[in-house]
Amino acid sequence: MALDALSLHFVCREIEQAALGGRITKVHQLSKEELVLTMSGAGVGCKLFLSARADAPRLHVTRQSYQNPQVPPMFCMLLRKHLTGGKLLAVRQPDSERIVFLDFACTSEIGDPVQLTLACEIMGRHSNIILIGEKGRIIDSVKRVDLSMSSVRQVLPGMQYQLPPAQNKLSLFTASREEAAQAVADKFDGDLHRAAMKALAGISPVVAGEIEHYVCHGQKLDALKKDQMDRLRFFIGNLQAVLQQGTPAPTMVLDGEKAPKDLSFLDLAQFGYPYETRHFETMGQLLDSYYAERDTYHRMKQKSGDLFGLILQKTERIQRKLAAQRQELLDCADRDRYRVWGDLLSSSLYQLQKGQKSVRLQNYYSPALEEVEIPLDPRLTPAQNAQHCYKKYKKLDTAEKKLRGLIEQGQQELDYLESVFDSLTRATGEDDLAQIRQELAGQGYVKRLHAKVKTRPRDPLKFVLDDGYTVLVGRNNLQNDQLTLRTAERWDIWFHTKSIPGSHVILLTGGEDFDAIPERAFTQAAIIAATHSKAGPAAQVAVDYTLVKNIKKPPAAKPGMVIFDQNYSAYVTPDRALCDRLAANT
Repeated sequence: MALDALSLHFVCREIEQAALGGRITKVHQLSKEELVLTMSGAGVGCKLFLSARADAPRLHVTRQSYQNPQVPPMFCMLLRKHLTGGKLLAVRQPDSERIVFLDFACTSEIGDPVQLTLACEIMGRHSNIILIGEKGRIIDSVKRVDLSMSSVRQVLPGMQYQLPPAQNKLSLFTASREEAAQAVADKFDGDLHRAAMKALAGISPVVAGEIEHYVCHGQKLDALKKDQMDRLRFFIGNLQAVLQQGTPAPTMVLDGEKAPKDLSFLDLAQFGYPYETRHFETMGQLLDSYYAERDTYHRMKQKSGDLFGLILQKTERIQRKLAAQRQELLDCADRDRYRVWGDLLSSSLYQLQKGQKSVRLQNYYSPALEEVEIPLDPRLTPAQNAQHCYKKYKKLDTAEKKLRGLIEQGQQELDYLESVFDSLTRATGEDDLAQIRQELAGQGYVKRLHAKVKTRPRDPLKFVLDDGYTVLVGRNNLQNDQLTLRTAERWDIWFHTKSIPGSHVILLTGGEDFDAIPERAFTQAAIIAATHSKAGPAAQVAVDYTLVKNIKKPPAAKPGMVIFDQNYSAYVTPDRALCDRLAANT
């Protein structure tokens, strides 16, 4: 994502409408590279957010509330000294540049009027916030840039402020539609996206992608023919009309995981399923939402990454342990041989002597009565060798029974961890992660959260089927238990993928007879269960379903683990698009 010069054009207009003529009453520096200016006055009451973060540079009107540090940084103190009480006179943006100048009428330390400018440069890792004095000299900046950092342009107190080097591209604000289209055509080498980026000043990759989408319709072109040139001129003309008329359509694009992917002042058409678009009234609202959701998503990824790592570590340990136990179980399969050897030795003691290393005896347990060779310990008497075989048999017999129990217990734990892993892959908020962590803490996998930290469980996912029935879906194992064992009524219908980790799904029947429910409702509920499972995009997934009254939870079973009987099975294909549509019905 890049906040391009065209989007910044509309941001400037919003700042003019919201803050022009207002005075700075508060200055807060949230972090090393983020500022909030509170503006008030006659008809003015807003906050301006300025950021020089390399991964999130921006400037806009904000409605968000932010936590301020207890001790303000030095740059914040400097701005308070110079700008507090300053009146916003103008909002300026150099032609097609990602730079905004905020001009303030201020008062010097001796009471003289002075005009100061706050420059906000939105240029990726080169972003900066710079306070400039009346004669264009830099007072200070969020980032000081010396000669060792850049030989092209230094930003240091006392130096004359200079604009970054020009890129010598065509401006959509000053060029005609024909000139802009021809400039793009001149740069065209088979990639219209790249040509637009090279030719036009101030556009972001997503705007270039929109040009390519409209002109090429997904086709790979060797040359721009007349119809493509006509579409290119038409699109650029519409783009310029939006800029001139001030009619943006602030749009955010979310990917298949509902994570913010991109934003623009245009209504974007280049993204198909599973991407979705969301629209906002203002650029400020768009930027607030985009970065808040993006930061939340990244925090979730970091926190869930820790839990994913923990579960993978535990899973690998259990798998290694199970492999060793299964090998031991295979060794136990030959235990009857030692019992037979013990019987053969006991019945032939008169033929044996101490010191023998082996003996061949007829196996009267075998129909063929063939001879078997039995290894002996020469240090033991014949009777002691027979007892040694019996002890070996009993040891292996006891080990087999114990190993079968341990393997079953280990497999249950493995199934449980897979179900938690599945819940993590579908977590959509920090509350979901907190509840999953709480669940793992309850099972002893992680330390419990501090007693004062309270997790507010989110409601189950809700869907409304085409036949009007409501379906609830658990977000994690704790919620699965709550949903199935406490929320659902006996006559409701429970769905779950067969032998695959997934959510508990409840079809609320309202007491309606099982046989009276339409087949389509069963099918859609089964599709929801398959989609909210580890099955993924499998062609056919088996889904068990039964009345809730048939569901039981064994004593000491882990969260989400239940048993049931009298079930039916449906075979369906997961369908995320259908689930999204049914969720929208709510």
